[in-house]
Amino acid sequence: MHELLAKSDRQLGMCLRMLYDEGLTGPLELKSAINSKGKMEFRVVVPVEDAEFEKLKRRFETMIG
Repeated sequence: MHELLAKSDRQLGMCLRMLYDEGLTGPLELKSAINSKGKMEFRVVVPVEDAEFEKLKRRFETMIG
């Protein structure tokens, strides 16, 4: 399993919209936590193969960058 890290509500929304656009419409596992700076962050578990995850990760980083 792979995870995409969203550091804000906005990034989380972008991540989820991207994943749904890519056809990952099932229930996705989402983990939330407070980071060392006291801010909320979200980890979206993405159930795909390594090559597909690298593609998704690059797309997500481009979107939030």
